[in-house]
Order: sequence, then structure tokens, then C-alpha cells
Amino acid sequence: MRDELSGKTRLRLIDELQICVRSGKTILKMLGSDGDQFISTGSLSLAILDAFRKPRTMVEALEVLKPRIAGRQAWVDATADIMELHRVGFLVDADEAAPKVRNRPGGFDSAEVHVAMLDDRRRTDSFLAGVRAVVRPGDVVVDLGTGTGLLAVAAAQAGASRVYAIERTGIGAVAEASFRANGYGDRIRLITGTSLDVKLPERADVLVGELIGNDPLDEHIIQYIADARRRLLKPAARLVPSRLQVLALPVAVPEALIRRRTFTPDALETWRSWYGIDFGALRNTTPSSFSFIINPRKLAGRVLGTPVLVCDFQLATIDDFAVHVDGAFDATASAWLNGVLIYFVVELGAAGIQLSTHPDQVGRDNHWQHRVWMLPEPFMVEPGERYRLSYSHQNPERPDGVQVWR
Repeated sequence: MRDELSGKTRLRLIDELQICVRSGKTILKMLGSDGDQFISTGSLSLAILDAFRKPRTMVEALEVLKPRIAGRQAWVDATADIMELHRVGFLVDADEAAPKVRNRPGGFDSAEVHVAMLDDRRRTDSFLAGVRAVVRPGDVVVDLGTGTGLLAVAAAQAGASRVYAIERTGIGAVAEASFRANGYGDRIRLITGTSLDVKLPERADVLVGELIGNDPLDEHIIQYIADARRRLLKPAARLVPSRLQVLALPVAVPEALIRRRTFTPDALETWRSWYGIDFGALRNTTPSSFSFIINPRKLAGRVLGTPVLVCDFQLATIDDFAVHVDGAFDATASAWLNGVLIYFVVELGAAGIQLSTHPDQVGRDNHWQHRVWMLPEPFMVEPGERYRLSYSHQNPERPDGVQVWR
């Protein structure tokens, strides 16, 4: 049995929790566990869980729940439910229990994702340099999507008086432990939720956050920062990053990369010979223009022309994220052009601090996987010749994709 609660014990809800409401009963189980479960027929169960989404003592939680508690018996039942939730392990000591990240791969609260980002030293050093150049002593800082808490701690190290670290996933508990371990538990406050939903007690002088996706705009960096400017920041707030450029680059994609993503005639014949089955029905199932994501480093040395700027967002002012551009590039090599890579250049709030994911500039540990759009028909390009290129992304009037023509 777990230790008895004291009046000073701060509890928090565990991250790995499965909730099922069935026939008037709230059933809780730990994900991936056949062990303890908690079953309640009371009407306050979900409200209790919500009260402990942020660390609170039992007295503090009961104060939050007070408007929902009618009568002495309801008070007794709520207290008993909190104690039972602690006993079976769904509420844990927020100050002593070691937080854990998920084992589920791919999510933003999985170890896999954060290991890749922290191993990407060029990415991480660039953002740290931006934070240290922009944050001034006494600043109030908001960190959108704090993750492991890296940028929040960097802001505190740079002299921020208060940092609001916003995180919607379970990795936030790990970040909060890191704030305390680095001696900034009094200056960095974890805010659980998405920045679109949370409210802060004051407006911030600086915004920091690494919200750039594999498709650079897919993590909704424009929407999140635009909302933060309206509700969370002072009018003259500084941003890290401050500018995002997305570019389209003509490339020669190696046949080996294409073969793993399409049903080629050679592959169909090989499989027929191996398995004795006719796979001809798969021949025309791949769209004439399709895309996939790869590490841009795999296209190093395979650039065939000058980049086309498809959007240039000053993040302190931009609100519209729909993109469509008609541009042109000059070929720089004689080769078969079959694809267009989408990459980015980001400015990190101070002159000279930039990060680019151009395939000839990324490091060996680059973690971003960028989208390559394959052309319906490859064609030969020659040095010095100019070609047209159009690109659309999240534009309601045009489908996402790339077109290239002479």
C-alpha cells in the first residue's frame, strides 16, 4: 500500500491513463497494464481527474472542486475517491515520483522523438543561441511546446524572471522535473494544455518555441504564434524564431528511393518470379504525382537548380498560412529532373543566427524528414536554362503539390 497522504503532498495525474465511462461508471486503468483499476459510480470522478492535471495538494484540489460538492456526504465521497486514486497509483507524488516518457513511438511525448531532436546538435545549438541572444534579464517568456524544457531552461539561464512553459503531452512532467533539477523550479511554471486554450496571468516579453514540422508548416506554427501574439504577448514582444522561409528545390531523386515507394514494373516481375503470383493489378495504383518524406541529407549533391522561395513569413506579423506561388529556377546541372524538395530557412530572433535544412547544409544528425514531390514525368534540364515551378500548401483553392514545366 502506498504511503498515507500528508497535507503538504502535491499529487498529479499519471500520464498513462485509460478512461472509460460505461453505464454510469467511470473506469480507470493504466495503459498496457492488467493491474489495478479504479471504478467509481460518483459524479465527481472526471472533475477530480481534471483537478489533478496540474500538481495540487488534496486540500487545494478540494477547494477547486468546492462548487461541485453539495453536502457533507459528497465531501466525504470526494475525499475518499482522491485517497483511493492515490492508493492504486493513478495520482502520484508530483515532487518525488520520477516522471516517464511514453514507449509509444512517434508521438511528441515519446523518447524517440526527443532523442532525435536533442541529438541534432546544429538544430539545438542554433535555437539555444537565438534564445540567449534575445532574452534579457527580467523578461517574461512564454515557451510554446516546451517538450523536455530545453528552451525554457535556456530562457531562465539568460535572465528571464518568469517562464511559462506550455506543453500538452506527458513529456511536460519530465520538463517540470528538469526545471527543478536545474534550479529554476521557482521561475519556470509548467502550463498543461495547448497554447490555443490556456490563459496566462500576464503577457510575455518574449516567445520561444520550435514548432517547425517535417512539412515546415504542418505543426501549425503560423496559427499558434498568431494566437499567442493576440492573447499571450505584449505588443512589442520578441520572437524566437522570428522569420520562416519555405523553399522548393529541384532535385534528382535516386531510383533506389523511388523504388521503395512505388510499384515499379521491375519489382512486380521480381515478386512474380519469387511468389508465383501475378501482381499486375498494382501497376497503375501509384498516382502520377506523389510525395514522401526523407532526410534531406540523402539528396546532398543531387540539387539541379536554384531554390524557389515559396513563402517568407515574418512571424511577428503573419496570420495567413495558405500558400500558393508561381516561380522560376535556373538549372545548374545537366540531369534528369524528377522531384522537388521542400525545405526551410529559419531566423532565430537575432542577426546572423539562422538554420537551414538545404540538403547540402544539414548535418549528419539532422532529425527533420522533409517532403519530396515527385513529378509525373521526369525531364532533362540543362545548365543556365530557366524553368517554371508552382507550389501550393493548405490553400483551399488548389490541391497541395508541385508542378514544373519549361
